[in-house]
Amino acid sequence: MNKVLVIGCGMQAYGAALDVIKFSNPKEVILADAFPEMTTKLIAFLEKHTKPQKLTALKLDAGDIDATAKAAQGCDLILNTAPYKYAVDITKAAIKAKVPMVDLGGDTDMVLKQLELSNEAKAAGITIIPDCGMGPGMTNITVGHAMEILDTADEIITRDGGIPTNGKPPLNYHLVFNMETLTNEYTEMTTQMRDGKFIQIMPMEEIEQCNLPVVGHVEATHGMGMLSTLPWTYKGRVKNLENKFVRYPGHLAFWKAAREIGFFSKEPIKTDNGMFQPRALSKAVLEKFLMPKGGEKDISFIQTISKGTTKDGKKLQIEHWIADYSDAVTGLTSMQRSTGFTGAMVGQMIVSGAIKEKGVLPPELGVPKMAFFDLIKTRGFEFNWSQKEI
Repeated sequence: MNKVLVIGCGMQAYGAALDVIKFSNPKEVILADAFPEMTTKLIAFLEKHTKPQKLTALKLDAGDIDATAKAAQGCDLILNTAPYKYAVDITKAAIKAKVPMVDLGGDTDMVLKQLELSNEAKAAGITIIPDCGMGPGMTNITVGHAMEILDTADEIITRDGGIPTNGKPPLNYHLVFNMETLTNEYTEMTTQMRDGKFIQIMPMEEIEQCNLPVVGHVEATHGMGMLSTLPWTYKGRVKNLENKFVRYPGHLAFWKAAREIGFFSKEPIKTDNGMFQPRALSKAVLEKFLMPKGGEKDISFIQTISKGTTKDGKKLQIEHWIADYSDAVTGLTSMQRSTGFTGAMVGQMIVSGAIKEKGVLPPELGVPKMAFFDLIKTRGFEFNWSQKEI
């Protein structure tokens, strides 16, 4: 690989950039962010844990399509790890520069807008795959694998989470990705499928008690954006399709109460000290409280259970399990690995030619499943899948 542009130097960029350097050894990696101090920290991390040929820092406004396209000129790949609000603009920049792109997704409305640009990407001769994080991302790929085996499905449930291995009260959680994305998971409606129809569910309106491998007794609830494009991709083939994110008991009760009280409202309210937005204040307080202090260990995992019928009439249950742990050597959290590595792996599959189709493709359709599963095992992820007749 010659040159890669990484846009956004936050948490997930650490995993994405580390992976692409380690496994593809590009001649140059351009690290772009609006805040130079973010780039400086990432460069120091990469120089400590890899042997990059060349790292170039670039101050960039990810919302500036022309500037982003100019920065991408001559690159083999754009790895977009910036907040999802920039996804459409960076997609347009990738098309203008005629450079393949992957991003980490997280907002279904944004991804649907990106898919509308598919013909333009085809005309530019490039492949763009959004939503290549853990969930959405790996979750989409496990569901896509099941649906390559099944003709129709009565039920597909995915459960995923990134949680401390030893949660500490009162929230039993620490922040492992962008705070705004986390808040949206708890406060925005999510699209799921029941009885073959799209339904809208508010997170934490339905909480499931369950026992999962490794983590034991946990609670699961629907979250915004995690199913992403899956309901649209498999409409007419899947009857019930749901995704739930997982937390330790007690965590969801706090967030639900805080949401209902109004702590995440975007409407400014008047106080003795002037006007302020509750969501902005909550973000500042919670971000400080939840930020890992160092030394915490965590686990990220996906469980997918799919029940359906093959074209020859066999009724099958297909299960997938993926898990990963924080890395004591690099200091990466399991979420940085699971999210950042996924984007990097899919990007490298595009550059290598393992993914040939052009256009904007959701991961459940664009990513070769078994080849991807082989890659995650090379990164040290736990992975297994099975099928049985029912």
